[in-house]
Amino acid sequence: MISPRYQSTDELVKRVQLAERLGVDQVWLEQQPDQRDALVTASAYLHAAPSISVGTAVLPVYARHPVAMAQAAASLSELSSGRFVLGLGYSHKFVNEYVLGLQQGPPIGVMREYVDIVRRLTGTGEVNAEGRHFTAHAQYTDPPGHVPIYLAALRPQMIRLAVELGEGIVIWLSSLRYVREQVMPVVREACAEFGKDEKDFTVLTILPAYTGTDEAEQRSRWAKSAASYRMLPYYRHVLNAYGDPQPEEFSLIGPASRVRERLAEYREAGCVPVPSPMPGTDEDFISTVEAAYGSAS
Repeated sequence: MISPRYQSTDELVKRVQLAERLGVDQVWLEQQPDQRDALVTASAYLHAAPSISVGTAVLPVYARHPVAMAQAAASLSELSSGRFVLGLGYSHKFVNEYVLGLQQGPPIGVMREYVDIVRRLTGTGEVNAEGRHFTAHAQYTDPPGHVPIYLAALRPQMIRLAVELGEGIVIWLSSLRYVREQVMPVVREACAEFGKDEKDFTVLTILPAYTGTDEAEQRSRWAKSAASYRMLPYYRHVLNAYGDPQPEEFSLIGPASRVRERLAEYREAGCVPVPSPMPGTDEDFISTVEAAYGSAS
């Protein structure tokens, strides 16, 4: 994960190109309410690194009408020869109602209607839907193509919806125990119910990562950041699931051997861990990526 929030745009592009040279084949980026537009930045990433697929983790659905979202996603997919992955999320009341000034609806109902419109428009090029939360009567006349859709999902109902309608989920602030006990059992049950092969459904677990000379400082920085997420109910639920977890339980900060050990544990749990290099120099970035994936050949 290469966050669009820490460097200049030129530096971000260089980081993506550096990641490509180091052997990374997929990059993710998030959307913050006070940062660069993730779709526009994703376009720059796709152009800068022609062998890498790029996904959003995630775009808040209330920020764009589903027709506009489908048009943007289909365009990026076509321009990149199918290398774009659309990650969507319900977001939080602070963003939906305070930042955007919209009255949010029930999460599952909103996401079901939204994803259905996006899927139909990107898949068949046509949609006619009049729902409780969204209306769409639209066509997409350029060649439609399949756009993989991932949902931000931490609780059973949203996980089930993602299995039913999408190709994967994106989770954040999740300890290994939370993945094993709260996420993967629901994924397996939902895959069986909806007739999907569990191997074809991806559970992405984003984990702050750092291997470098400022390990103590980065641990302190991450502890403060993790504590701030308790103000958001969805993340507070995850953080409180098993008492008061230490920030190290959902991060990859330490020597290369420890990072690789932790990555292996998450993979054994059934998910795909996504290291998110913390702010630092190019040398820090390289050491962190190499710790996760091995040295460049």
